Amino acid sequence: MLSHEDNETLVRIGPGTAMGNLMRRFWMPALLESELPEKDGKPVRIRLLGEDLVAFRDSEGRIGLLDEHCPHRGSSLALGVNGECGLRCLFHGWKFDVTGQCTDTPAEPEGATLAKAMRVKAYPTRVAGGMIWTYMGPKEEEPAFPHFPWFDMPEGHCEAFKVIYECNYAQAIEGAIDSAHAGVLHRESPWGEEAKYPHERDLRPKLEVEFTNYGLRYCAVRKDEGLGHARITQVPLPFWTFIPPDGGNAPVFRRNRRLINAFVPRDDVTTWHIQFFYDETHPIDREHRIAEAGTRHDENFFKLVGMKQWYNQDREMMRTTNMSGIVGIAAQDHAVSETMGRIADRTKEHLGRTDMAVVAWRRLMLKAAREIEATGKLTQIPQANLDWNAITAETFVFPMQEKSWKDVMPLPAELQPHLSSAA
Repeated sequence: MLSHEDNETLVRIGPGTAMGNLMRRFWMPALLESELPEKDGKPVRIRLLGEDLVAFRDSEGRIGLLDEHCPHRGSSLALGVNGECGLRCLFHGWKFDVTGQCTDTPAEPEGATLAKAMRVKAYPTRVAGGMIWTYMGPKEEEPAFPHFPWFDMPEGHCEAFKVIYECNYAQAIEGAIDSAHAGVLHRESPWGEEAKYPHERDLRPKLEVEFTNYGLRYCAVRKDEGLGHARITQVPLPFWTFIPPDGGNAPVFRRNRRLINAFVPRDDVTTWHIQFFYDETHPIDREHRIAEAGTRHDENFFKLVGMKQWYNQDREMMRTTNMSGIVGIAAQDHAVSETMGRIADRTKEHLGRTDMAVVAWRRLMLKAAREIEATGKLTQIPQANLDWNAITAETFVFPMQEKSWKDVMPLPAELQPHLSSAA
């Protein structure tokens, strides 16, 4: 369990908080590229790290991400006119470009210089992998933009999705980190019936955590007909989880497909659950993926089936089809995390051995946040020259009597941690 103080540090991500300051040191996915499909189109409101922002694509195709509220009287710039390379406030016509500079104050006297002195907060943006990304931290600490492997996939072989998780980011991430739950929550047969996959047959995995220079990776080793069945999950800080593909007798599309999660805090009590699916061998079927996840949403990205509908849990399905009675892997994850409450009280939890990766992630996050708070620097997680192609989540079998999973997938020297542990 965590102390109340540590729990508060972990979950609070607004401006000026220790964890919020850590989050702001990384480039983060913010919007789907499809949300801003055209020049001079409709602006989009978005909430990130407790801040209300507005995104727009200007007349030249550049993307601006600004404080939503006009510095004049505070009206929403999302109501404004997008045109002539700027966003014009609907109230008095003040106009702002993608850098946040005011370029026109039409209601002021002719020759007034007020516009030159007026700026609205603006964050830099990049487009890659079907997403619009932003960096919200100090300009002098801006890291290199990450180059993830799915950026180079052929068209259709990588798809980005997002939906709102109605709880704090930390419990969303901890659910994805936790490999032990896969054979229970996501069990594709009723409890008591024959399991389909190795991770469903052996419910007591042996977990080993290894710290890295980007966060941590860990392996869940299960027994599978005399062999070791290994699932390596990658956990780059601050909000990423790279999920191992299904192996063995899983369908081909599931063995080859890769899933990357980003749990980007929207505010203290809601989270952007962003997923990248990619496959070098087959195009991604968007409709199949959405149905498989069970996270259809409205135009504001809130789930159509959530806690208010009790996730459409079907008790008959629990007896005949799957363990949870809930349709969709992501929907199952959302159900168990959201029903902890908007912010889980970790002072009341009772952890077991299979929670060691969760504990390791918490320690890393708290240590990194406090380092920034104390020194203004983030030294333990490098921001540049990181080879993301070398950071892969894998599923494989190996002769566990003869070797370790680390012998099969050793950590490359360039990914060794700068600090020995999160203790």
